[in-house]
Amino acid sequence: MATAAAIAIPVATDVVALLRGLDVLAACDDALMGRLIGEGWLHVVTTPRDQLLAPPPGVPADTLFLVAAGQVSIGVFDRAALTARSRPQRDAARGEQDGTLLPPGPLARTAKQNLALFGPGEVFNPAALPPPTSDEVMSAFSLSGATVVFLPARVLAHLAAAAPPVEAALRERLALTAARLRSITGIRHELLDFYVRHGLSVAGPTVRVRQLDLCIDCKQCEDACEDRHGARRLTLGGYELGLLDFVYTCRTCEDARCLSPCEHDAIKRDPRSGEIQIVEDRCIGCSLCALSCPYSAIAMVNVAEPEMPSYSPAFKARLEKGHKLAFGAGKGRKALARRIANKCDHCAGYADQACVSACPTGSLVELAPAQLFRERPAPEPTGKRRRLRVLPTSPFTESLAIRDSGEARVRARRLSRLLWVLGLGAFGVVLAEVLLRWFHPAWSASYRLLLADGLDPAIAEMNVSYLAGTKLALTCGYVGTALMVLSMAYPLQRRFGWFGKTATNQFWLDVHLMTGIVGPLFIVLHSAMRLTTWVSIPFWSMVAVVISGVIGRYLYTLVPSLTSRHDLAILEHRRAITELTAAHPRAGDYAYQVMEREAARAERSWEIGLVPLLVWVMADDLRRTWTRRRDRRVLAKLADRRTARQLSRRIDRVVFYERRKELAPRGKALLRSWKRVHIPFSLALLVTMLLHIAIALNVV
Repeated sequence: MATAAAIAIPVATDVVALLRGLDVLAACDDALMGRLIGEGWLHVVTTPRDQLLAPPPGVPADTLFLVAAGQVSIGVFDRAALTARSRPQRDAARGEQDGTLLPPGPLARTAKQNLALFGPGEVFNPAALPPPTSDEVMSAFSLSGATVVFLPARVLAHLAAAAPPVEAALRERLALTAARLRSITGIRHELLDFYVRHGLSVAGPTVRVRQLDLCIDCKQCEDACEDRHGARRLTLGGYELGLLDFVYTCRTCEDARCLSPCEHDAIKRDPRSGEIQIVEDRCIGCSLCALSCPYSAIAMVNVAEPEMPSYSPAFKARLEKGHKLAFGAGKGRKALARRIANKCDHCAGYADQACVSACPTGSLVELAPAQLFRERPAPEPTGKRRRLRVLPTSPFTESLAIRDSGEARVRARRLSRLLWVLGLGAFGVVLAEVLLRWFHPAWSASYRLLLADGLDPAIAEMNVSYLAGTKLALTCGYVGTALMVLSMAYPLQRRFGWFGKTATNQFWLDVHLMTGIVGPLFIVLHSAMRLTTWVSIPFWSMVAVVISGVIGRYLYTLVPSLTSRHDLAILEHRRAITELTAAHPRAGDYAYQVMEREAARAERSWEIGLVPLLVWVMADDLRRTWTRRRDRRVLAKLADRRTARQLSRRIDRVVFYERRKELAPRGKALLRSWKRVHIPFSLALLVTMLLHIAIALNVV
C-alpha cells in the first residue's frame, strides 16, 4: 500500500495560496511561509484518495498533521488487509493505460475501525493515539483527495519566537481537537465509524434516509421510482443505524469512484447541478461503474434478454422512446447493448423526486449528512463558552422527527390538521346533540327548533328523542357512509396514476386515516347502538376493519423501531461495561460470562412457537429476579460497591434488550398478515353496507 510520502507533489504557488487561506495560518506572512518551507519546517503533500499518510523521509515521527484540503481519517487496519490492496489502478477518464480499471473499495471500509475524522484547517497529532497491537496498523489516510501539511512538533517552539499568533492558533486547534476526540465515547464511536465507513462524510449535499419509526413498508417509494424511470433507482434496507436506514441509492459522492473506470464517457457529473448521470445512449453495459460503486447505487438493467431476471420492458420502452438504444456508425455505441446502467440522479429534469413524493407517511427524507451526524461542535455565539456537543445519538435511538421531506423537492403536506379538525369537530357537535337529546332534552338544538315551530315547551320536550331511523340518525348514516367510501380513495390512488395528481400521497393517507376513524363513529351514532339484528354485521365488520388498521399500522412501525433501537442500546451498554471494568478485569470477565449465558438461553427460544415464547419470556424474567441477586453478590466481591451496582444495572439492560430482540422478528411474521384481516373485512363492510342501504331505500 503506497503512502503519501511516496507520491508527494512539489509545493506550488496555488498550494501556498491554499495554506494562506487557512485560519490557523492567516497570521503567517509570505516571508515567514517561504522560510518555513525552505528551511524544512513545513512539508506539504497532495495525495489522491485512499492513501496512507506518513511524514516524508527525514521528518521526525512526532509530527503534527494540518489538513489544508480534503478529508483525512485515522483507522486501525489488519496488515494482511492492506497488503491485498497493492494493485495499481488506472483512471480511464484521464486516459491512463496502466493498471486495473476496477478501483479497490474505500480504505475506510478496509479499516477495522475508523477512529477520527479531520477536515480543512484541523490539526492533530497521531503520536498521541494509543499504539495498535502487533498484527495491526494504525495510520492516518486520505478519505478523498487531500492536501496535508506536516509540521514537526519542534516547529511550535520556533513559531513561538517568530510568529506568536500562528503558534497560539496551532495550540488552540490542537487543544480543540483533543477535547473533541475525548468527547467521542460510548456509541459515538460507532456513529463516527458509520459516518466514515459508509462514505457519508464525502457524500454530496444531501442523502436519502428512511425513518424506520414512520415507515409502513408499503414500498410506494420503490414503485413510484420504477413507474417514472422504468426501473427503480433506490432500494430500501440499506445501511441501517438505529432508527435510520440510509437506503441504497446514489449519494453524489464528492470523489465519485464510478467515474474513473468508464472508457466510453457514459457516466458524467453534470457541471451545473453536480449530479452524476448515466449517458444512456453511450453505455455499453460493461458494469464497471456498478462494480466500482461501494454503496450499491448503480444497477445493470437488461434490455435484450426477456428471460433474464434483470430484464425490464418498461425501462427498455423508455429508452426506445428517447432513441437511447441506437447503435452503429455515428452513434454512441457500435453494437447493441444487452444491459444499460441505471442510477438515481435525484429525478433531474422533474419538479419533484418521485420516491419522496410517493411516501405516504413522510418516512423518506433528504437531509445533509453533516447536519445529521454533527461530528464537529457547532459555533457558539460570541462570548459564550464553546460546548463540545458532537455526534448526537437521539436521531438514531429516539426519532429524527422530520415530517416535511427535509431538503427534497416535493409538495409539502397540506390541510392535514384541518381535515382532523373538521372531521372530529363535526362528530363532536353531533355527539353533543345526541347526548343532550337523551339526557337533557331541553338543552338540545332539536328542542329549540320545535319551539321555533310554535309547539308548547312541554310537548316540544316530549317530542325530542334520538332513535335509529330518525332524521338525525339517517343523516349520520349518510355522512358515515360517505366518509367510509372516501376512505377507499387511498388504495385507489395507488392503482390509478392520474389519481395521485390530485394531491400528495401523504394527504390521501391522512384522508384515509381520518375518514376510516370518523366515518365509523358516525355509523355508531346512526345505529343508536341497536346491534341485535343482521344490520349489526356491517357494524362489526367496521369494528374489525378499524381495529386491524389502527393496530396493524401502529405495530408495523413499532416492531422495526424497537428492533433497530435495541441494537444501539445493547452496544451502548456493552461499551459502558467494558469501560467500567477496565480497572476490574475479573468483574468484567464475570459480566461477559453472564451476558453470554443469557444470550445462549435467548437463542434457544427460537426452537419454540410464538405463543410459548411469550410464556417462556415471562417465566424467564421471574428466574432473572433470583439470578440477578446472585450476580450482584458476586460482582460486589470483584469490584467496589458503586461499580458493581452499575455493572449489574447494565447487565440487566443488555439481557432485557436481547430478549426483546428475539421477540421482535417473530412478531414481524405475525404483523405481515394484518392486511389479510384488514382488506377482507373492508370488502365485507362495503357489501353489507350497500345491501343495508338498498333494503332501507326499498331498492331490493
